Amino acid sequence: MAQKQTVIVFGATGRTGASVVNGLIDSHKFVSTNVVAGIRPASKDKPEVETLKSRGVEIRLVDLHAIDATIDHVLRGVDVVVSAADYTTIAAQKQLVDAAKKAGVKRFIPNDWATACVRGVRQFYDDKGVVQDYIREVGIGYTFIDVGLWHRFIFPAQIEGLKQYGDGNVKCAFTDLSDVGVFAARIIDDPRTLNHYVFVWGEEATQKDIFSIVEEAKGVKVEPTVVPISQFEEQLTTAKAQGGIPQIMNEYIYSFWVRGDNVISNAKKLEYGGALDARELYPDIKPRTLIDYARSFYSKSN
Repeated sequence: MAQKQTVIVFGATGRTGASVVNGLIDSHKFVSTNVVAGIRPASKDKPEVETLKSRGVEIRLVDLHAIDATIDHVLRGVDVVVSAADYTTIAAQKQLVDAAKKAGVKRFIPNDWATACVRGVRQFYDDKGVVQDYIREVGIGYTFIDVGLWHRFIFPAQIEGLKQYGDGNVKCAFTDLSDVGVFAARIIDDPRTLNHYVFVWGEEATQKDIFSIVEEAKGVKVEPTVVPISQFEEQLTTAKAQGGIPQIMNEYIYSFWVRGDNVISNAKKLEYGGALDARELYPDIKPRTLIDYARSFYSKSN
């Protein structure tokens, strides 16, 4: 029997990281003793860390903003590095890549976990692209994973003030957060995905589709405010001048609701990275549907 890989997940107490950890353990392809969580020292007493320990996950403390010689101990015996820490650690991944290469890590999965795009549209995407370029330059094995937009980000508790950009007919790919870890575990265990970009998605829908799902699940009429594209482009220009979160969020909206970047047909194109389709790789996985999520969400909020 082949020896199971040891995987360390940085950001294991966050939403993406926790989903990946759960997916690894629940897949039964990785026993909990082969799953390691890289945790900030400041977070070591969080309840989420105790939950990880209760599942048999080993805790190793590291501050990605201040990587030093202790990283050698953190990466000892690790086969796969999964980076899913908060967005402020994106640039710090270069040092982590260097340390992983030195430690003999076989596969590095950087902090992507977002929507399909091309460079020059979203600054945040471009920043992640710099890390991807560095990974290739260093020569460490890698897998780049995007997951589209989470279900939970698209269904508001209050439907007043919903906005529709343009005609509302641009498609976008969605994945439920719980499915992210399910797919990630399979991707990590799959030699076919080494040195490839993989796009995870459960379903594609337009804004109008989403509004119809809300109406069915919540039992109310949705009447969004239509924002003309020209008006949104003015808003985007202002957000870019502000920088920070306003820029990140408005560039995301422009990418997936105006340009239509975030669909599997685009992700497969070379200019988007030439993605492998996770649903084609693992047809036995049945992703959670948008309507199922919406019904559950609104049954709790009503």
